[in-house]
Amino acid sequence: MATTLNSLPNEILSLITNHLEHPRHVCHLALTSRRLSEFVKLDGWKAFLRGRFRLGGLDSNASNAVHGLTTLHRNWQRKGFTAKYLEPAVHTKSVNTGQNKIWRGPRGQTMGYQPSIDSYEELFGAWEERREVLAWSAGTQIVFRVKETGRKVHQMLEEERERQPSIESTSGFDAFGHRSSWWTYKVPDSFEGRDDITDLKLLRSYQRDTDIESIAFGTASGRLSLLRADLQQGQSWEQRFQTSNRSVGSLSISTSSHPLLDATLGDTTLALYQIDQDAATQDLIEPLTEVNAIPPGEPNGRTWSCNFLSNEKVALGLGPSCKPIQVYEITPDGLTSTPIRTFSFDSHTGTVVRLSRTRPLHTSVYPLLPIPDTSSSSSGAGNVFLSGGYDGLVRLHDLRSPRGFETMFWDPTNDSSIYSLAMHGLERVVAGVSMHSMIKVFDLRLSGSHSYSTVHLSPKPKKKPLGQDYASNEIVDSVNEHTKTVSGGWNLYLNPRMPPRRNAYREDYWRGGQDSPVYSLSIPSATSPKIYAGLEGAVQSLTFHSIADQHPDPALSQNIVRFPDSGAIDIRKSYDPNGETLNLGMYEQGSDESLGMHLLVQDNVSTSAVKAQAGKNTSRLGELDERWKDIRDEDNRWARGETVSQGAERGRGRGHGRGRGRGGRGRSGNRGRGRGS
Repeated sequence: MATTLNSLPNEILSLITNHLEHPRHVCHLALTSRRLSEFVKLDGWKAFLRGRFRLGGLDSNASNAVHGLTTLHRNWQRKGFTAKYLEPAVHTKSVNTGQNKIWRGPRGQTMGYQPSIDSYEELFGAWEERREVLAWSAGTQIVFRVKETGRKVHQMLEEERERQPSIESTSGFDAFGHRSSWWTYKVPDSFEGRDDITDLKLLRSYQRDTDIESIAFGTASGRLSLLRADLQQGQSWEQRFQTSNRSVGSLSISTSSHPLLDATLGDTTLALYQIDQDAATQDLIEPLTEVNAIPPGEPNGRTWSCNFLSNEKVALGLGPSCKPIQVYEITPDGLTSTPIRTFSFDSHTGTVVRLSRTRPLHTSVYPLLPIPDTSSSSSGAGNVFLSGGYDGLVRLHDLRSPRGFETMFWDPTNDSSIYSLAMHGLERVVAGVSMHSMIKVFDLRLSGSHSYSTVHLSPKPKKKPLGQDYASNEIVDSVNEHTKTVSGGWNLYLNPRMPPRRNAYREDYWRGGQDSPVYSLSIPSATSPKIYAGLEGAVQSLTFHSIADQHPDPALSQNIVRFPDSGAIDIRKSYDPNGETLNLGMYEQGSDESLGMHLLVQDNVSTSAVKAQAGKNTSRLGELDERWKDIRDEDNRWARGETVSQGAERGRGRGHGRGRGRGGRGRSGNRGRGRGS
């Protein structure tokens, strides 16, 4: 007797569903019979979620999780997002005093503060049940935001609508119905410009006490501390680390449940500390070990960044140097006295040919980012990581390989220095650069492996002769033939095309369209629709969400307002009731075969932007989010002048005097990043 799907036990059906490619295949399975429809409701979506997305813990509403994940990937592919400046509530609770206070950012400096950002997100058994913690530095202050979503938050929103909220409230609801609560911390006895915070990192929930947020931060004046903040009670405790008054440039925290902390001190030293949250706050914690990281013969070199690759390895970025990455091992006695591995950027032979001469490549490395252990590209032992350099290139390194790097990501239209890096899941790397308030997005996946994206990909562009506008790069041109070079991502200008509505924000974050480096980036989790970017004197939030989506992400659709007559979504009231959304510009980078496309700009969050999609379906714009429009169709062009649009369209936009920005890469009152080569 022949066996049919209908007669198979649920265990076998779950194994089959594990290997299905698209959500629509699960839907089709449910439509074949009543028996299989019941299976899909009971186990099918759970099996698909675990098999296709390797995501567990969301079995209570697996279909919503699949909906949210596929929508998130679709919005990334279509470049559909809304951007806003982040601004604390008018009143925040001070964890120094436990009192409510009016939020005031840093004042009196000649340039804005340079934010350092960290964030994480937790899911509580359902796609919509989330808690996100975000922290950023603002001069000598730390701003905390806790954002909560889910059923209880929705009930709180309904209750608040029935009463008048307090004008001194430190919490509120955003356009999506998510509840945000705000706290601040001021470094004791600190002065702006002298004691500014240079870096900070949040401990994750499994690394700290329940209900107490812990954050490590360092300052330009040499303060290195672990702050433990009871946000509900408005209390804090600060544990200090010994730095001998050397400025803290960068710090990182290991992923262990009993974490270590490493930090760069002054220009030359890498120090390792044990985090002991039970130690008395008056005790000064001495470093386990310190190493002098600057190689002999490189007097102009200095340390720029450090990051744990695993609980046993630490990577250090420095320069200018011919070996700008060092990796140290952590032993029971602390850091090894010398690096276990150094990386040069001369792909295979250790040299690169320039102008018919052979010489080592001297450059600087700024951010370092380990590939998550869950990635197919990662070994789980901290062997694979990314670096961003002064030369404007992002490189993928593998400790198991004899080569200096395995893959190089580059933008033919712009070679500004890479100041920050973040990864979205296992698919994309986002890079913040030193000029134009720009981020770059590169795809880490192999060509043709975008199978879980629900959007048709454009065909590979035809090869055409390279004209005089093509931005050649001698480093890229001279890499070893065995090294893979990846281009063809997209670039986004974080400065808005036009200033926000006059009363949308209390501060003038736009500052007349002034460009800024992107000093820091943070993505809370692989399932988060958010990116946070630190610009001069401002933090910007990108939410990957399409205003025209008739079936939006369930986590972003709990506060939708509909027209009473038609039932259609009222886009303005649902997604931008206060007129805060920014209209940004972007362009695609192009590749070795073709130049990038011309500049596109976002339309307002309105019904008209959705209706305009009807005329785009036959063009390249039809594959992008409804808000994107061709700037050539406008009479007023780019509100800030012709320079940016011409640079993007003609492939110029290159980093003239790369790494300069406003104050370069240094912090307020500190040394800026010098030239790397």
